Amino acid sequence: MANVDSLHPHGFLLPFMQQQSQDSQPTAQQYEAWRSAEDATRIQSSRHAASSNGPYDHGNAAFSGYASNPASITPSRGHAVSTAHTYQPQYSTASNFPVPQALPQALQVAAPTSSAEYEALRNQAHEAYRSGDFHRALQLCQSVYLVNPNKTDVLLLIGAIYYQLGNYEQCIKFNDRCILLDPHMAEAHANLANALQQLGNFDMAVIYYQSALRLKPTFTDAYNNMASALVQKGLIPQAVECYNAALQINPNLVDVHNNLGDLWRAQGQVGRQAAQQCYSEALRIDNTYAPAWRGLGDMFRENNEHQQAVTCYQEAVRLRTSYADAYTGMGVSLKELKRKEEAEQCFAQVVRLRPNCALSLGNLAGVYYEQGKLNEAIQSYQEAIAREPNFPEAYNNLGNALREASRPDEAIACYTMCIQLQFARPQNAQMARALQANPQMAAMQQAQRLGVAYNNLGGILKMQGRAAEAIACYEHVALLQPDSPEAHANLASAYKDAARQDTAIASYRRALQLRPDFPEAFANMVHSLQCICEWQDRQPLFVRLETEVRRELAADRLPPVQPFHAMAYPFSAELALKISAKYAEYCAVAAARMAVPKLPHPPAHRLQAGQRLRIGYVSGDFGNHPLSHLMASVFGGHDRSRLEVFCYALSPSDGSEWRQRIEREAEHFLDVSSWSVGDIAGKISSDEIQIAINLNGYTKGARNEIFALLPAPVQTSYMGFPATTGASFLPYLITDRVVAPENCQHCYSENLAYMPNCYFVNDYKAAHQDVLDEANLPTRTENGLPENRIIYACSNQLYKYDPETFNSWCNILKRVPDSVLWLLRFPPYGEPMIRQEAHNRGVDPNRIIFTDVANKPVHIRRSGLGDVFLDTPLCNAHTTGCDVLWGGCPMVTLPLERMASRVAASLCFATGLGREMVVNSQQEYEEKAVELGLDHGKRLGLRQQLKDVRLTCPLFDTTQWVRDLEKVYFKMWEIHCEGRGPRTFDVV
Repeated sequence: MANVDSLHPHGFLLPFMQQQSQDSQPTAQQYEAWRSAEDATRIQSSRHAASSNGPYDHGNAAFSGYASNPASITPSRGHAVSTAHTYQPQYSTASNFPVPQALPQALQVAAPTSSAEYEALRNQAHEAYRSGDFHRALQLCQSVYLVNPNKTDVLLLIGAIYYQLGNYEQCIKFNDRCILLDPHMAEAHANLANALQQLGNFDMAVIYYQSALRLKPTFTDAYNNMASALVQKGLIPQAVECYNAALQINPNLVDVHNNLGDLWRAQGQVGRQAAQQCYSEALRIDNTYAPAWRGLGDMFRENNEHQQAVTCYQEAVRLRTSYADAYTGMGVSLKELKRKEEAEQCFAQVVRLRPNCALSLGNLAGVYYEQGKLNEAIQSYQEAIAREPNFPEAYNNLGNALREASRPDEAIACYTMCIQLQFARPQNAQMARALQANPQMAAMQQAQRLGVAYNNLGGILKMQGRAAEAIACYEHVALLQPDSPEAHANLASAYKDAARQDTAIASYRRALQLRPDFPEAFANMVHSLQCICEWQDRQPLFVRLETEVRRELAADRLPPVQPFHAMAYPFSAELALKISAKYAEYCAVAAARMAVPKLPHPPAHRLQAGQRLRIGYVSGDFGNHPLSHLMASVFGGHDRSRLEVFCYALSPSDGSEWRQRIEREAEHFLDVSSWSVGDIAGKISSDEIQIAINLNGYTKGARNEIFALLPAPVQTSYMGFPATTGASFLPYLITDRVVAPENCQHCYSENLAYMPNCYFVNDYKAAHQDVLDEANLPTRTENGLPENRIIYACSNQLYKYDPETFNSWCNILKRVPDSVLWLLRFPPYGEPMIRQEAHNRGVDPNRIIFTDVANKPVHIRRSGLGDVFLDTPLCNAHTTGCDVLWGGCPMVTLPLERMASRVAASLCFATGLGREMVVNSQQEYEEKAVELGLDHGKRLGLRQQLKDVRLTCPLFDTTQWVRDLEKVYFKMWEIHCEGRGPRTFDVV
């Protein structure tokens, strides 16, 4: 099969704050981000009147916003008089009266006609304000105001009402009018300052607070709220002084103790002890003060003491049942404790309390996402965006959810919108303050946010094979975060996908310079080096790689080497099986997170006369891919009188002849590429599939979570991944006795279903008849090959090469003087490495001829031009083996222990000529190749034998092969109906 990088299930493509790395591996998703997202987010919301904000974690993306509650405004009838200078009005003049915004006619209250009515309406307005009925209070005040617009207590009350209604401009106008009429009214100065603070004008707010305090030095509310403004300006010591000044006036102010506690807590670990003292003092004064319990909860949560945090939050919401901030903090801690259903309940309660708060909807969406409730997560993110369109973090996280729901185009649109909003986003007051207080930190945070969005966009573009666009995204990330090892690792992965291995290796090395202990980057660098045959330090690199894999496995973490890469590495069968098993475990956990109910299966009844067995092939490779090249005739070739065949395509149509043929010939073909994993599994179940066949394994485009959901009663792995899956949810593997002899059964977790001949199917007899007529074949000269020399060939990809095998090739060239070595330039960056390795071994590099990759028909027609095909023992020629044997070219292959190293031997034995081509040692490998090179009669005789058996040998008898495969399926169902569980068996 062709080399395919499988996507690592988790990666640096998480939600906001951190990101995943892309390649085979994710790291912290390591790279791609299939599970998109487990990362912390920050949500800021105020705890009390005009007070400091506290950070909240959110598990999907970084939200930030200042969702403040109204500052404390106390309208007063009497005002302290001071001879101190006060700040004069800025917003009105004696002739410019503020005008309350008009109410609908039906809501207007008749103006009072007597002083008694006037007093009664004014008192009713105060009562309505105190009860929180602000619209009613405004109705009453407007009637009173129209009678006498110069009554300062009414002006003060109207300003307070507008503040509570969020109309800060009107609040400023009415308080300004108060100050004009009575410059000594401290409350008007303080209330105007509160409104200015809400509008982000902290400098002017502080000036008005100071004016209020000059008029009324014991005005503790002014100290409290000025401290909040100073915090927003980054003037922490001055804020502490304000809180302490208020406490000197009145030590029993619980809200000030609490606010001071929040301020100390915001300073991190250094302020933790002081914060705890403040909260404890507030509770000593008033044990029923809910914000102090909330503050203690926040403190415990931020110190990862989540159980203690939950206890404090529970007390806070017991005391104040509508305390949204406490529910939010409790939801975060419950999520960290893996009590996600309870966390969901908390976040849902916050949404009920704040139905128009986009941040609250975002938190609820995040916990939906982490539970695999993708539809609910998508809906909640969309609702958050509807309430706050300028919400880039929600777009990012919506993109993650859409990606997981297999809606890639919509996800791309969301990531793109997130990036556009980040660039276009106006600097709000909070961002401006952050920039002013710490420009370097603010710039770093902005770069990080952009980097996450670009990284996520790059990941999904990479998954779609849009390598150039993915590279552009990752280059942006590396520019934004030049010191981020993950950024360089992800960029390297994209370069690797674009076959730019030299640049990829440089980026991996840069990532490792920044973070030497970066297992995923190291593993991917080793694979890139392997792909271009850069063998310097190969042995110590693999020793370190094995050590890191075993270390991660011992720590119960996903290893940095993917099963597909391990297949071609010099690892033991035991280690390769453990790697696969850990990836299978990861798939099972991911599937469990989706919360899909147990799927029903058809009953385990033996088939009755006329009843057909329902089988389902699941693959992402229905198209121009080696799997379809080999199996194109299989799906329509089954006996429809006995089997009903379903094909579930995990990739959209590429329009190729192979995709069109499979769609046309399969009895049922369904494109489920845009469906979620749960929906696909549900469809397989509802179709009453009795045997589901996984044609991907751990290759690119795989969605093994489908099989982890157990949509069919019998499930098997076949063809796509030539190794054990290590998966309990794939209890069968279809193979043959050459590939998996009894002495190699320890390499597999599966029960083995043995085909009578080679398990590896091909369609060459039907698809490539032209090769049988030598008049259709190209000449050596046309392919840049010498006509009169022995040509040893290997068209395997370079990642399958190893130094020991290349030593044998050089020895063969030396012993067969008139010979050359014909290799595939795949990838191109390996050519100079191979030539240098030949030179180092005393072989003229000019004796090695490289040729470019060609399309399938051309490649097969030229595959017979070589005299002898030299196989690679660690990972054999599979599809390529069929190519050369169909072309009449004999091969020499050395089977080892694991499946990928024994497939070529099975191909050879299925021609009936295996004893002439399969050897048992490296020395025998070299001797056989030399013999065939020097003994022209033997070589030509073997070539002729191969050509003679092509139309009759089991290897190319696809029709009989399909009948044998059907026997395997019927035997699997028979065993299932016995009720004793899967077992290894042979088909005769």
